[in-house]
Amino acid sequence: MQPPRHRLISPGFTLVELLVALVLFSCALLALAGSAAIVVRSADAAQRRALARIAAESRIAWLRSMPCPSAQVGTATPAAGVREWWEVVPLDSATRLLDDSVYLDLAGRRAAVALHSAVRC
Repeated sequence: MQPPRHRLISPGFTLVELLVALVLFSCALLALAGSAAIVVRSADAAQRRALARIAAESRIAWLRSMPCPSAQVGTATPAAGVREWWEVVPLDSATRLLDDSVYLDLAGRRAAVALHSAVRC
């Protein structure tokens, strides 16, 4: 008589289970990489908007520092893809309106930051 054959039961995962887990893990990594790209793009846009606002605030501060700025219009290009336009408009003999607009390109879209102020002479 032959001894009974025992089935060998090994603890662990089968090759199919490992392949399925690997596919799920790679899909999760791809989703994470896609969302990371969106976060980086949004952070860059926020930084560019902040720099545009700083440029506009600096221009308004410079115009306000003048004793009584004369009527003028000017443009500047503080950085690539950024255009600034400012204007000093006399409202009356003692008041000047200061306008500054900064236009920037954000991933194919145009955004703007506009600041307005007035100064008394």
